[in-house]
Amino acid sequence: METKENEKVLRLQTVLEEALKPITAKLETLEKDVKSVQKAQEELKKMVQKER
Repeated sequence: METKENEKVLRLQTVLEEALKPITAKLETLEKDVKSVQKAQEELKKMVQKER
């Protein structure tokens, strides 16, 4: 009985991992984009401070 439950859990875990792959990939891309924007903001901030 316990073996069947373990198999169900493993199958469900595999299905969930597969379903979450595209979402995880998008989140990783968003994270890179956010870092890029933050870096650009810092560079702009430095440029503005130099002009003052």
